[in-house]
Amino acid sequence: MTRPVSPRNPCPFLRALVAQGLLPDSTAPLGLVAQTVERVARAGEGQPALGSAAVRAIALIANGLGPSAMLRNAGEGLHLDRLRDGPLDKHGVGSGLLDAQARFVVDEWTRLEGFASDKTVSDGSVERGLDLNELTRMMDANFERAAGRRRRVDRALMNGEWPVLLKVLGKQGAKGRFLSLAELRDLVEHRRLPARMQARLSAG
Repeated sequence: MTRPVSPRNPCPFLRALVAQGLLPDSTAPLGLVAQTVERVARAGEGQPALGSAAVRAIALIANGLGPSAMLRNAGEGLHLDRLRDGPLDKHGVGSGLLDAQARFVVDEWTRLEGFASDKTVSDGSVERGLDLNELTRMMDANFERAAGRRRRVDRALMNGEWPVLLKVLGKQGAKGRFLSLAELRDLVEHRRLPARMQARLSAG
């Protein structure tokens, strides 16, 4: 059973960590955030590492870039229920899979599916997924359609989102790593990590 998550948290990955009780729905110390994200990342295929220092640095600025906001984060921790409208919020310049109330948008999911292709997994099975090239095309298209309301930094922020998801949640296919569409939808819509990762986390 998943826990409720504030709509003020727009990040699908963090929303899944909150829903599964790995992080609180309010404020978490930066060290706890870094340790949790790293632990979950290591549960991914190939045990990918993100680097605690990098995660802490991102968490430090997530609620505000000003000195007072950063000092508050350093002392109080990351406010996961106050990420919306913060420096890392692209304000709709992105996939659009979640609306401003963090509701799943089916039309945007259908659009995302158009960038995917069949992937062959190590056991010979085939499933739909997105590799790095396809993710890049999607990010470029998302940025392009936001002309007139985008910031230059928004494209860079996308690079800190989808390629990182690929690294953490990706599966190894015959032609390289890819994001499974089935697992990605479960993450975004239902706030669940892939079952394979949950099993590794439960095993310790």
